[in-house]
Amino acid sequence: MSDVKELARRLAEELVKRAEFVEKLARDPVPEITRKDFDAIMKENKVVVLYFTADWCGPCISFLETFRDVALTLARPGVVFARVDVDRSYSLADRFSIQHIPTIAIFRDGKLVETILGQTSRDELIRIIKSHMKAEGIAV
Repeated sequence: MSDVKELARRLAEELVKRAEFVEKLARDPVPEITRKDFDAIMKENKVVVLYFTADWCGPCISFLETFRDVALTLARPGVVFARVDVDRSYSLADRFSIQHIPTIAIFRDGKLVETILGQTSRDELIRIIKSHMKAEGIAV
């Protein structure tokens, strides 16, 4: 009987975690992060996809909806999508030598593994991110 109670407790905890994840995703699938958020996000997730952008960048603004769509399609625990405003978080842009925007930087286990300069198609972006998710053992 105690095994059943333990299983029920673990399932309840998992459901609460997933509900919190869905609630956070519903608020903003691509939240803006700053340098102070960066280390925690890297530590808590296996795959991190950062969209380096700026408020004044026309191509960045037009591509953001595609990026949001990809984030909603691929979001799951252990994978996070976020945006970095290069004007407000210059130190992060400088740290990863971001010289052109939009730029998408993909991290696995805290290490930069791929950079995509400029806009790309939704399908190509999904293909690339899925390959990194699979490499980390995340179901796609």
